[in-house]
Amino acid sequence: MSPTIHIVRHGEAEHNVGYDLSIRDPGLTARGGMQCQSLAASFPYKDQISLLVASPLRRTVQTAHWAFAAGAATTDASSDAASEERKEKQRQRVIVGLGELQECSAYPCDVGRSVEELSVSGALLDLSRVEPAWNSKQNLYGVTEDAVRARVRRARHILRELAAACVAKGEKDAHIVVVSHGTLIQYLIERPDARRKNFDNCEYRSYKFVDLHGKDPSTAGLVETNESFYRRNGPLNMRSPKEADDLLAAEVHRG
Repeated sequence: MSPTIHIVRHGEAEHNVGYDLSIRDPGLTARGGMQCQSLAASFPYKDQISLLVASPLRRTVQTAHWAFAAGAATTDASSDAASEERKEKQRQRVIVGLGELQECSAYPCDVGRSVEELSVSGALLDLSRVEPAWNSKQNLYGVTEDAVRARVRRARHILRELAAACVAKGEKDAHIVVVSHGTLIQYLIERPDARRKNFDNCEYRSYKFVDLHGKDPSTAGLVETNESFYRRNGPLNMRSPKEADDLLAAEVHRG
């Protein structure tokens, strides 16, 4: 089997309350923290996560940390040695920052902090892939349609490389968690239109790459897994012909 990509929208953040876009890089609310706890308790693959990736904005880093690292470590009440070792591994999970996963607008709520400021973050945050200009909102990180699409193509290409690296290490059934933002996610899954239901706060959906081993960024498409699709829609809902074709292609190319 090829790695599964679990795409997660961050928990409720301060700017979501009252839709106040003027708050600079807001963190999670108390309700957002509780959403992270619920996700930590219900996510079925928390012991199998090979990689944790997030937009470097505060709300996404906090969600990744609380739901899949610090939060995940508190969900297992058993005290045997194996359990303690597993919980410690969860506590030490490093969050790989990807500036390409940031939200699409230039409102203060979507403008992140500099790499220097991020480097003193309390979470275990790997900034090796975060470019100095990631929060400039210019060029690749701009807010035009072309810039967003180019950034997302690169994000998918990077995620595909990370997934392929897991397979190369023998982790064919790896689980990669990607925490991002409502609008950006719609582009990431190639559904940037109003007809597709947005992700709720702390909602996750699961995907596989159509062509895991391709080299062209334009072929790095994602298809939702059957388990994820039916979890959201129920077994009586049919996929569209396009979704069915994507799923078939994913099965054919599965590593």
